[in-house]
Amino acid sequence: MGEKRGSTAKIIYDFPTEKDCQVWLSSERWHRTTPKDFRSWGAARRIVYHVNGKQVIDEYNGPIYYWNTNIVCKEPIDGGVQFISSMPRQSIRRATENKLLYEN
Repeated sequence: MGEKRGSTAKIIYDFPTEKDCQVWLSSERWHRTTPKDFRSWGAARRIVYHVNGKQVIDEYNGPIYYWNTNIVCKEPIDGGVQFISSMPRQSIRRATENKLLYEN
């Protein structure tokens, strides 16, 4: 057998996954979703559960992670799941590359 491949990190869940996770869609409705999509949703999120037969709704304002990673999304795109491929790319020069900017 070979080595494990792909994502082997354990996904962080900052909320109770056994409760009803709901996200706000642009169709102006709340929709039930999986915890994996819930933690990566870029719009309003809430958790619904029942205590003594009464429905309790808690708005969730926790961190938004890129889908299937533990990387926090700092600038979410509204209204959908945040994917790592949509993250803005930044190039960083190494110290040894600075001289390349000034040579002709």
